[in-house]
Amino acid sequence: MYLFYVYGAGFGHINRVLNYIYTQNIPLADCVLLTNSIYHDRVPKDIKTIHKEDAFFKDKEGFDLFLRNCITDYKIATLVVDVFPAGFYGELENSITELTTIQTVLLVRILHKDYFEKYERPVYDVIYSLEKGVMLANYNYKEVIPLTLQLKPRECSQEVTLKKPYFLVMHSSPIDEVLLLYRQALLYRTNEHIYIYSFSKIPEQQVFKNSSVIHSVGIADKHLKEASKIFTGSGFNSILETKKYREKQHVLPFKRKYDDQFLRKRLL
Repeated sequence: MYLFYVYGAGFGHINRVLNYIYTQNIPLADCVLLTNSIYHDRVPKDIKTIHKEDAFFKDKEGFDLFLRNCITDYKIATLVVDVFPAGFYGELENSITELTTIQTVLLVRILHKDYFEKYERPVYDVIYSLEKGVMLANYNYKEVIPLTLQLKPRECSQEVTLKKPYFLVMHSSPIDEVLLLYRQALLYRTNEHIYIYSFSKIPEQQVFKNSSVIHSVGIADKHLKEASKIFTGSGFNSILETKKYREKQHVLPFKRKYDDQFLRKRLL
């Protein structure tokens, strides 16, 4: 059994882990996912999902006890940690080193140097380096493996037909960033319809003429291919999902506490 530690309020962290599970061909029924994300209900039902509020992760002792109980209760053989080697609040600083009976794995993407100045760096059995720009000198590990994630095919609950020509704005949250990308798309528009694909609930008065929101049904890969322009942030998943369409993509980096989106854009 695999236990996935997925800290992050948005959907990006969950999405990356789901793509990892898909890439490694891990059966969903063998997965337990621990997260604080408000989008925990979007995890496939075959995965055992444990949702905890943010305060839970700030209690080092309580978290460590819960983690050990999870490993015992679910007969965990491999712990996979997404991105933060010591946890978001340092809750994994001691736990990882003391877990000697299971394999510890870290999924690594770009992190700002401030993170490594704040927390100790536990030793992992394996780290998977997922993108260019990762500073491996900031990590402690026994083995490092470069890995390109394969994208899990998009699942749409119903067929959606988009009016051509169109622009596509893709950003899950927060709403102010979604609207900023939308305003950028408006600056480029001539006669294109603009579709906003987001998990955020956008007020009707914020959506102008010849624009629509795709909220719950999702989009297919063909919609990316047929879009005249694509507007995204420069988060890890956004850049991965739009790799084939870079020539028509407009990337806007956003400030994050530890994710250096500005570096990621410079490296494109």
